[in-house]
Amino acid sequence: MFFTFLNLLNRHLSKSLFSIFAVSICLSCHVALSATMQTNVYQTSSKKYSARHWIKNGQSKYNRAKYERAVKAYNKSIACYPNYFEAWDGLGNALYCTGSYDMAIQAYDKALSINPKSNATWVNKGIALYKKGNYEEALKLYDTALEIDPKLAITWYNKGIALIALNRYNEALQVFEKAIGINPRDDMAWHGKGYVLIQFARYEEALQLFNKALQVNPNRGWAWNNLGITLNRLSMYNDALKAFNKAIEINPKSARAWHNKANTLYNLGKYEESMRTYNKAIELDPLLYAGINK
Repeated sequence: MFFTFLNLLNRHLSKSLFSIFAVSICLSCHVALSATMQTNVYQTSSKKYSARHWIKNGQSKYNRAKYERAVKAYNKSIACYPNYFEAWDGLGNALYCTGSYDMAIQAYDKALSINPKSNATWVNKGIALYKKGNYEEALKLYDTALEIDPKLAITWYNKGIALIALNRYNEALQVFEKAIGINPRDDMAWHGKGYVLIQFARYEEALQLFNKALQVNPNRGWAWNNLGITLNRLSMYNDALKAFNKAIEINPKSARAWHNKANTLYNLGKYEESMRTYNKAIELDPLLYAGINK
Protein backbone atom coordinates (compact mmCIF):
# COMPACT_ATOMS: atom_id res chain seq x y z
CA MET A 1 0.00 0.00 0.00
CA PHE A 2 1.48 3.36 -1.04
CA PHE A 3 2.02 6.12 1.47
CA THR A 4 0.38 9.40 0.60
CA PHE A 5 2.78 12.13 -0.37
CA LEU A 6 1.44 14.49 2.29
CA ASN A 7 1.98 11.90 4.99
CA LEU A 8 5.54 11.39 3.83
CA LEU A 9 6.23 15.10 3.85
CA ASN A 10 4.87 15.61 7.34
CA ARG A 11 6.79 12.73 8.88
CA HIS A 12 9.93 12.05 6.92
CA LEU A 13 11.00 14.86 4.62
CA SER A 14 14.60 16.01 5.05
CA LYS A 15 15.45 13.16 7.40
CA SER A 16 18.45 11.65 5.63
CA LEU A 17 19.07 7.96 6.17
CA PHE A 18 22.74 7.20 6.52
CA SER A 19 24.33 3.87 5.82
CA ILE A 20 26.80 3.44 8.69
CA PHE A 21 28.60 0.54 7.01
CA ALA A 22 28.05 -1.82 9.91
CA VAL A 23 27.76 -4.74 7.52
CA SER A 24 31.13 -3.90 6.06
CA ILE A 25 33.23 -3.73 9.20
CA CYS A 26 36.38 -5.82 9.01
CA LEU A 27 34.82 -9.25 8.64
CA SER A 28 33.63 -8.80 5.11
CA CYS A 29 32.22 -12.17 4.16
CA HIS A 30 34.48 -12.30 1.13
CA VAL A 31 37.65 -10.74 2.49
CA ALA A 32 38.73 -11.18 6.07
CA LEU A 33 39.38 -14.86 6.52
CA SER A 34 41.79 -14.85 9.42
CA ALA A 35 42.45 -18.59 9.45
CA THR A 36 45.94 -19.34 8.21
CA MET A 37 47.36 -22.52 6.78
CA GLN A 38 50.79 -23.27 8.20
CA THR A 39 52.03 -26.43 6.55
CA ASN A 40 54.71 -27.03 9.14
CA VAL A 41 52.07 -27.37 11.87
CA TYR A 42 50.49 -30.53 10.58
CA GLN A 43 51.72 -33.98 11.44
CA THR A 44 51.33 -37.14 9.40
CA SER A 45 48.73 -38.89 11.57
CA SER A 46 45.59 -39.84 9.69
CA LYS A 47 43.29 -37.78 11.94
CA LYS A 48 45.37 -34.66 11.57
CA TYR A 49 45.70 -35.24 7.85
CA SER A 50 41.93 -35.54 7.52
CA ALA A 51 41.45 -32.44 9.67
CA ARG A 52 43.82 -30.49 7.45
CA HIS A 53 41.94 -31.68 4.37
CA TRP A 54 38.60 -30.44 5.77
CA ILE A 55 40.13 -27.10 6.78
CA LYS A 56 41.26 -26.55 3.20
CA ASN A 57 37.82 -27.58 2.01
CA GLY A 58 36.19 -25.15 4.42
CA GLN A 59 38.42 -22.30 3.28
CA SER A 60 37.60 -23.04 -0.32
CA LYS A 61 33.86 -23.01 0.37
CA TYR A 62 34.20 -19.82 2.43
CA ASN A 63 36.09 -18.01 -0.32
CA ARG A 64 33.27 -18.88 -2.73
CA ALA A 65 30.65 -17.57 -0.29
CA LYS A 66 29.26 -21.05 0.34
CA TYR A 67 29.12 -20.45 4.07
CA GLU A 68 26.82 -23.27 5.16
CA ARG A 69 29.01 -25.78 3.35
CA ALA A 70 32.06 -24.18 4.94
CA VAL A 71 30.46 -24.69 8.37
CA LYS A 72 30.01 -28.39 7.61
CA ALA A 73 33.61 -28.73 6.43
CA TYR A 74 35.04 -27.02 9.51
CA ASN A 75 32.87 -29.18 11.77
CA LYS A 76 34.21 -32.28 10.04
CA SER A 77 37.74 -31.03 10.65
CA ILE A 78 36.96 -30.50 14.34
CA ALA A 79 35.45 -33.99 14.54
CA CYS A 80 38.71 -35.41 13.19
CA TYR A 81 40.97 -33.36 15.42
CA PRO A 82 39.38 -30.91 17.87
CA ASN A 83 42.46 -28.84 18.73
CA TYR A 84 43.16 -27.12 15.43
CA PHE A 85 42.95 -23.38 15.88
CA GLU A 86 42.35 -22.88 12.15
CA ALA A 87 39.25 -25.09 12.22
CA TRP A 88 37.58 -23.24 15.10
CA ASP A 89 38.59 -19.84 13.75
CA GLY A 90 37.35 -20.67 10.26
CA LEU A 91 34.13 -22.06 11.74
CA GLY A 92 33.58 -18.77 13.57
CA ASN A 93 34.03 -16.80 10.34
CA ALA A 94 31.64 -19.03 8.41
CA LEU A 95 29.01 -18.95 11.15
CA TYR A 96 29.27 -15.17 11.29
CA CYS A 97 28.51 -14.96 7.59
CA THR A 98 25.38 -17.09 8.05
CA GLY A 99 24.17 -14.66 10.72
CA SER A 100 24.70 -17.17 13.55
CA TYR A 101 26.46 -14.68 15.80
CA ASP A 102 26.09 -16.53 19.11
CA MET A 103 27.51 -19.72 17.63
CA ALA A 104 30.29 -17.75 15.94
CA ILE A 105 31.26 -16.25 19.30
CA GLN A 106 31.42 -19.73 20.82
CA ALA A 107 33.70 -20.90 18.00
CA TYR A 108 35.94 -17.84 18.41
CA ASP A 109 36.14 -18.53 22.15
CA LYS A 110 37.35 -22.05 21.45
CA ALA A 111 39.88 -20.76 18.91
CA LEU A 112 41.18 -18.21 21.42
CA SER A 113 41.52 -20.90 24.08
CA ILE A 114 43.95 -22.59 21.69
CA ASN A 115 45.69 -19.43 20.50
CA PRO A 116 44.95 -16.37 22.69
CA LYS A 117 47.40 -14.23 20.69
CA SER A 118 45.37 -14.24 17.48
CA ASN A 119 44.68 -10.57 16.83
CA ALA A 120 42.20 -11.22 14.01
CA THR A 121 40.15 -13.61 16.13
CA TRP A 122 39.72 -11.03 18.89
CA VAL A 123 38.63 -8.52 16.26
CA ASN A 124 36.20 -10.90 14.60
CA LYS A 125 34.67 -11.89 17.93
CA GLY A 126 34.25 -8.18 18.62
CA ILE A 127 32.48 -7.76 15.28
CA ALA A 128 30.06 -10.55 16.14
CA LEU A 129 29.32 -8.86 19.47
CA TYR A 130 28.85 -5.55 17.64
CA LYS A 131 26.29 -7.16 15.36
CA LYS A 132 24.41 -8.29 18.48
CA GLY A 133 24.38 -4.71 19.76
CA ASN A 134 26.95 -5.35 22.50
CA TYR A 135 29.03 -2.30 21.66
CA GLU A 136 30.85 -1.91 24.98
CA GLU A 137 31.92 -5.56 24.94
CA ALA A 138 33.07 -5.25 21.34
CA LEU A 139 35.11 -2.19 22.28
CA LYS A 140 36.93 -4.14 25.00
CA LEU A 141 37.86 -6.87 22.53
CA TYR A 142 39.22 -4.36 20.02
CA ASP A 143 41.40 -2.93 22.79
CA THR A 144 42.64 -6.44 23.56
CA ALA A 145 43.51 -6.90 19.89
CA LEU A 146 45.32 -3.55 19.85
CA GLU A 147 47.44 -4.64 22.80
CA ILE A 148 48.58 -7.58 20.67
CA ASP A 149 49.15 -5.53 17.51
CA PRO A 150 48.60 -1.75 17.64
CA LYS A 151 49.64 -1.31 14.00
CA LEU A 152 46.70 -3.06 12.33
CA ALA A 153 44.53 -0.33 10.80
CA ILE A 154 41.42 -2.49 10.52
CA THR A 155 41.33 -2.93 14.31
CA TRP A 156 41.38 0.82 14.82
CA TYR A 157 38.63 1.15 12.21
CA ASN A 158 36.39 -1.32 14.00
CA LYS A 159 37.01 0.45 17.28
CA GLY A 160 35.87 3.66 15.62
CA ILE A 161 32.65 2.04 14.45
CA ALA A 162 31.89 0.84 17.99
CA LEU A 163 32.54 4.34 19.33
CA ILE A 164 30.11 5.77 16.76
CA ALA A 165 27.46 3.33 17.96
CA LEU A 166 28.06 4.65 21.49
CA ASN A 167 27.82 8.28 20.27
CA ARG A 168 31.40 8.90 21.36
CA TYR A 169 32.23 10.93 18.26
CA ASN A 170 35.31 12.80 19.45
CA GLU A 171 37.01 9.55 20.39
CA ALA A 172 35.90 7.95 17.13
CA LEU A 173 37.44 10.80 15.15
CA GLN A 174 40.81 10.25 16.84
CA VAL A 175 40.60 6.51 16.24
CA PHE A 176 39.86 6.88 12.52
CA GLU A 177 42.76 9.30 12.21
CA LYS A 178 44.95 6.65 13.81
CA ALA A 179 43.78 4.09 11.25
CA ILE A 180 44.45 6.49 8.40
CA GLY A 181 47.92 7.22 9.76
CA ILE A 182 48.72 3.50 9.70
CA ASN A 183 47.17 2.84 6.27
CA PRO A 184 46.40 5.95 4.20
CA ARG A 185 44.90 3.73 1.47
CA ASP A 186 42.21 2.37 3.81
CA ASP A 187 39.07 3.82 2.23
CA MET A 188 36.92 2.52 5.09
CA ALA A 189 38.75 4.69 7.60
CA TRP A 190 38.25 7.74 5.38
CA HIS A 191 34.53 6.99 5.29
CA GLY A 192 34.44 6.56 9.05
CA LYS A 193 36.12 9.90 9.64
CA GLY A 194 33.82 11.55 7.09
CA TYR A 195 30.75 10.20 8.86
CA VAL A 196 31.93 11.66 12.17
CA LEU A 197 32.60 15.02 10.55
CA ILE A 198 29.01 15.06 9.30
CA GLN A 199 27.84 14.70 12.90
CA PHE A 200 29.81 17.87 13.63
CA ALA A 201 28.24 19.63 10.58
CA ARG A 202 31.69 19.84 8.95
CA TYR A 203 30.21 18.96 5.57
CA GLU A 204 32.87 20.35 3.25
CA GLU A 205 35.61 18.43 5.06
CA ALA A 206 33.49 15.28 5.00
CA LEU A 207 32.91 15.75 1.27
CA GLN A 208 36.65 15.80 0.61
CA LEU A 209 37.12 12.59 2.59
CA PHE A 210 34.26 10.75 0.85
CA ASN A 211 35.56 11.78 -2.57
CA LYS A 212 39.03 10.60 -1.66
CA ALA A 213 37.71 7.27 -0.37
CA LEU A 214 35.60 6.69 -3.48
CA GLN A 215 38.64 7.25 -5.66
CA VAL A 216 40.23 4.31 -3.85
CA ASN A 217 37.12 2.11 -4.02
CA PRO A 218 34.14 3.33 -6.08
CA ASN A 219 32.14 0.13 -5.66
CA ARG A 220 30.51 0.66 -2.26
CA GLY A 221 26.87 1.60 -2.71
CA TRP A 222 26.48 2.79 0.88
CA ALA A 223 29.48 5.10 0.37
CA TRP A 224 27.78 6.83 -2.54
CA ASN A 225 24.67 7.15 -0.37
CA ASN A 226 26.62 8.95 2.35
CA LEU A 227 28.32 11.14 -0.25
CA GLY A 228 24.89 12.11 -1.58
CA ILE A 229 23.69 13.05 1.90
CA THR A 230 26.73 15.30 2.33
CA LEU A 231 26.12 16.98 -1.03
CA ASN A 232 22.46 17.44 -0.10
CA ARG A 233 23.46 19.17 3.14
CA LEU A 234 25.59 21.53 1.05
CA SER A 235 22.58 22.25 -1.23
CA MET A 236 24.43 20.64 -4.16
CA TYR A 237 21.26 18.84 -5.18
CA ASN A 238 22.13 17.85 -8.74
CA ASP A 239 25.41 16.30 -7.61
CA ALA A 240 23.61 14.62 -4.72
CA LEU A 241 21.12 13.10 -7.16
CA LYS A 242 23.97 11.66 -9.20
CA ALA A 243 25.48 10.13 -6.07
CA PHE A 244 22.19 8.50 -5.03
CA ASN A 245 21.70 7.18 -8.55
CA LYS A 246 25.15 5.62 -8.34
CA ALA A 247 24.29 4.08 -4.98
CA ILE A 248 21.11 2.62 -6.48
CA GLU A 249 22.99 1.37 -9.54
CA ILE A 250 25.31 -0.60 -7.26
CA ASN A 251 22.55 -1.74 -4.91
CA PRO A 252 19.06 -1.34 -6.39
CA LYS A 253 17.52 -2.75 -3.20
CA SER A 254 18.86 0.00 -0.93
CA ALA A 255 15.70 1.57 0.48
CA ARG A 256 17.83 4.21 2.20
CA ALA A 257 19.30 5.39 -1.09
CA TRP A 258 15.82 5.57 -2.67
CA HIS A 259 14.56 7.57 0.32
CA ASN A 260 17.46 10.01 0.13
CA LYS A 261 17.00 10.36 -3.62
CA ALA A 262 13.36 11.24 -2.96
CA ASN A 263 14.45 13.98 -0.55
CA THR A 264 16.76 15.43 -3.17
CA LEU A 265 14.10 15.32 -5.88
CA TYR A 266 11.79 17.24 -3.55
CA ASN A 267 14.51 19.84 -2.98
CA LEU A 268 14.78 20.19 -6.78
CA GLY A 269 11.04 20.81 -7.01
CA LYS A 270 10.34 17.47 -8.72
CA TYR A 271 7.45 16.60 -6.45
CA GLU A 272 5.69 13.88 -8.43
CA GLU A 273 8.93 12.01 -9.09
CA SER A 274 9.82 12.45 -5.43
CA MET A 275 6.52 10.82 -4.42
CA ARG A 276 7.16 7.84 -6.70
CA THR A 277 10.64 7.47 -5.28
CA TYR A 278 9.43 7.54 -1.67
CA ASN A 279 6.97 4.82 -2.58
CA LYS A 280 9.82 2.76 -4.06
CA ALA A 281 11.68 3.02 -0.75
CA ILE A 282 8.60 1.82 1.12
CA GLU A 283 8.12 -1.01 -1.37
CA LEU A 284 11.67 -2.20 -0.72
CA ASP A 285 11.46 -1.84 3.06
CA PRO A 286 8.00 -1.43 4.60
CA LEU A 287 9.62 -0.91 8.02
CA LEU A 288 12.05 1.75 6.80
CA TYR A 289 10.36 4.59 8.67
CA ALA A 290 9.44 2.65 11.78
CA GLY A 291 12.19 4.17 13.89
CA ILE A 292 13.10 7.24 11.92
CA ASN A 293 11.97 9.66 14.64
CA LYS A 294 13.92 7.92 17.37
